[in-house]
Amino acid sequence: MKENVASYLLIGLFFFSGFLIKNPFILNMISIAALTVIVVMGLNLLLGYAGQVSLGHAGFVALGAYLSSILAIKFNVNPWLSIFVSSILTFLFALIIGYPTLKLKGHYLAMATLAIGEIIYIFANNLVNLTGGHQGLTGMPMLSIGNFVFNNERKFFLFVWVVVFLFAFLSFRIVNSHFGRALKAIHEKELAALSFGVNVHLYKVIIFSLSAFYAALAGGLYAFYLGFISPSSFDLLKSINYVVMAFVGGIDSIFGSLIVTVVLSSLPNILTFLQDYWPIVNGSLLIVAAMFMPKGLGGFIRWKREIF
Repeated sequence: MKENVASYLLIGLFFFSGFLIKNPFILNMISIAALTVIVVMGLNLLLGYAGQVSLGHAGFVALGAYLSSILAIKFNVNPWLSIFVSSILTFLFALIIGYPTLKLKGHYLAMATLAIGEIIYIFANNLVNLTGGHQGLTGMPMLSIGNFVFNNERKFFLFVWVVVFLFAFLSFRIVNSHFGRALKAIHEKELAALSFGVNVHLYKVIIFSLSAFYAALAGGLYAFYLGFISPSSFDLLKSINYVVMAFVGGIDSIFGSLIVTVVLSSLPNILTFLQDYWPIVNGSLLIVAAMFMPKGLGGFIRWKREIF
């Protein structure tokens, strides 16, 4: 079965499970996991298909969350419009900073993106009049379409999995387009891509910015769903979690990332006794994946399918 069909079926399964699940806690947990899936799908395009590392993606999630919330609370902008505008602004911000940053390679690029995430985190902590500082920001209006208000866990659960489907569809369209094939060429052999006339730097900047757009939109939805955000939700550990999910799922597999992201996002809420040790669990998973499944779960599934 093609990966895109399998992904759509899995997303459909999650969507229809929303009609069966009665527990609000489980609905809430999987909704948050779905928002994380959107972030990881964007990171997957950057890391898996363009071969560029980002250790600061939580910063882009924060930008989407804070900008959309500030627009809605302080300027009375419609929540949907504020989410869209904040995502576009984050895209443009990533475009501007990505132009010089993506001239770096390897661990230099990793350190630069880490710094970007930390700078955004510091601003969120210190611009108290705008962000509320470490005490957080509240007062976001509920999302609604006309008289239909997303005022409970089930409504948002069903909505967010529709959004995941749309972003998965967009991701597969990108991967299978001329643009996606150019990204794969850059990942495999950058010099060869250059020799065939591919504007390598421009392609890197565009996919970096698109990945930031994914993250910002998820951040905006996160803010309006919970009605509260604080800098602690967007720290370095969160960025590392996104990278672990993308790598363990398979950096060139949207299907594998989808499964792993939902599982790893949900487990800390189920195994509460491990919450304080979750960075250790994440690190262990990364080591095990690197040793036994270097191409992640998605690569492992492909390998098994080829054998059988």
